[in-house]
Amino acid sequence: MTAHSGLHLSGVAGVDLQVHPGEMVALIGPSGSGKTTLLRRVAGLEPLPAGTVSISGRDMARVPVEHRPATMMFETPVLFPQLTVSGNIAFAVGRGDGGLSAADALDVALTSLDLRTLADRLPHELSAGQRQRVALARALVRQPRVMLFDEPLAHVDPAARGGLLQEISRIHRRMGSASLLVTHDWSDALAVADRIAVMRDGVIVQVDTPREVYSHPASAWIATRVGIPNFLSAQVDGLVEDQDGHRVRVSILGAHWDVPASSELRRVGERCIVLGHPHAFTMVRVADRRDVDPRLGHVLATTFGGDHVDHDVETDAGTLVIRRPLGPRDEPWPPGTAVEVGLLPEAVWAVASG
Repeated sequence: MTAHSGLHLSGVAGVDLQVHPGEMVALIGPSGSGKTTLLRRVAGLEPLPAGTVSISGRDMARVPVEHRPATMMFETPVLFPQLTVSGNIAFAVGRGDGGLSAADALDVALTSLDLRTLADRLPHELSAGQRQRVALARALVRQPRVMLFDEPLAHVDPAARGGLLQEISRIHRRMGSASLLVTHDWSDALAVADRIAVMRDGVIVQVDTPREVYSHPASAWIATRVGIPNFLSAQVDGLVEDQDGHRVRVSILGAHWDVPASSELRRVGERCIVLGHPHAFTMVRVADRRDVDPRLGHVLATTFGGDHVDHDVETDAGTLVIRRPLGPRDEPWPPGTAVEVGLLPEAVWAVASG
């Protein structure tokens, strides 16, 4: 693999990104943040205001859409309504670098995407998920070097979403393409992406592995995009540097804690926000009492999740969402239950306020 392989975006309206062959990068962010626009510029469907798009080291500036080694799957599949499933797939045969005969390429695509029984149907006779599988089959026979997925699961029935997402991941791995996936669903990005790029106002504000973005978002704003529900305001009381990395000392929930922190937090007295997923906090049931205790909380509501329950807990520091595993005979605690709240220091993350 060379520095020029895969997809390379340089200065594209403020975006610099390298996507390697066989890698899938998920783009997440609010509506209007520029995710789909970025994909359309890579595909050549919209003009490039600045910068360069390169595929396998070749600048795409003068390469028309139909000759770019890239395929884009849209939110709503673009199929020829007068052609059958086989006809739609066969249309793409010979437009890529697959190397197989037309008949063999069609046979592989129909089999790989479980479309053989639907081969003679027209697009209007298919479900949304089936139409997307046809679009994926067309990509398979083209063997593009770059795959662009623009919300491919947006109109797919919830029961079929998981299966189609795994099909997308499987075909992507099989082709070894450099892929960009636009999604509003954070769980989809976690499931299939090698890296996640978070976009805001047309700019990538963080790009890293799913685990890193999930555990260590670069800001409180990014934390809201990746589903972190707990935000505790605090002050940096001290700095700690050891083999575990950069941490800060904060006083929250009635105790002092040394917690992992963003490298931006470097000044004692600076305001910060301690972020945490529901599993980062603990609680034990206690007898109700009226004394002032920052550790004391009361259950407001519960959300049943099968093998766990998420409790909304009211504390002096604000309302926290705390997850508690459920055994076979355990029951959710009812509203009003008094609890003592704590946290797991290594499971939270401190970032600068603002």
